[in-house]
Amino acid sequence: MGVIIDYSLTFHFAGSVERILEYEFSPTLLFAVRNNIVLPYLAMTVVFYYLMGYVILKYLEDEEIYPIGVFIILLMSITHVLGGLSWYVLSEAYSNMIFMLSMTSIIIAISVFGYEIFRRD
Repeated sequence: MGVIIDYSLTFHFAGSVERILEYEFSPTLLFAVRNNIVLPYLAMTVVFYYLMGYVILKYLEDEEIYPIGVFIILLMSITHVLGGLSWYVLSEAYSNMIFMLSMTSIIIAISVFGYEIFRRD
């Protein structure tokens, strides 16, 4: 849902395709806009996120780090929604905050992965 909200807010608040092409950060969304494949891109992105989230949480189901997996997925969803709102806020500081949230989820995922590797040895 976060991806759908993100791109809905992006297109609503950006106002035009030209503004998206000029200011959008996501290279994959830019590619989709340039090639007029936004709806298939959005559908594939939603399906990919759903399947990856499902597979990851299914894999972690009986692990002690399951809540961290849920947290990372929620953080990524929140980041998407806040990213869509960045077109309304139009602040560099706000955009940097969104970028840091993305990096936080990556750092947490890498840290937990490292923890699991050392814990199993």
